[in-house]
Amino acid sequence: MISIYRHAGWIGLLIALTVLAGCSSKQETKIDYGKPTNSTSMGITDEGLKWDIDKSAPSYDDTIERVSFKVKEIKSPFPPSHKAASIIKAPFDMIQLTYASLEQGRQLILVESNSQDTSEPEGKSGPKLRNGAPTWIQSDSQMSALYWKQDGLTFLLMSNQVKNKKFIPLYDEDELAIIANSIY
Repeated sequence: MISIYRHAGWIGLLIALTVLAGCSSKQETKIDYGKPTNSTSMGITDEGLKWDIDKSAPSYDDTIERVSFKVKEIKSPFPPSHKAASIIKAPFDMIQLTYASLEQGRQLILVESNSQDTSEPEGKSGPKLRNGAPTWIQSDSQMSALYWKQDGLTFLLMSNQVKNKKFIPLYDEDELAIIANSIY
């Protein structure tokens, strides 16, 4: 049987790069970056869910230590059975943290960067965070996503779940804001 791998991380990465690189600004920007240096994520196969591991990837903690800023984490509302951290190639530091529960078919992805882009993102305004930071909704048919800036960093929080061998949104924007408020 042929595996039909579909990674929500790739879709999330495209959203993240668009948002974090400032592509919503009016200026033309050539994006020749965006590939993770390693990629570990939850995937869908004919046999079910699989944690697709990049065996060459450094550990979660070692990857976090390679970033020039203090990486923030979130408190996951579900107990993750797997975690991964991936550096994303960009002209600034960018990291993707993935929290997954294969048993529940749930995944949270937090992308953060020290991008100095100051353009206002396009999209619908989301709920304000506890610290007053505005958010923007960046959801699509395969995941729910919320974007914001805080403490000189740019964040994108994405969530999805697997239903009928497809990724679909997991949390709505209010629930994502609660998770975003748990950042530490």
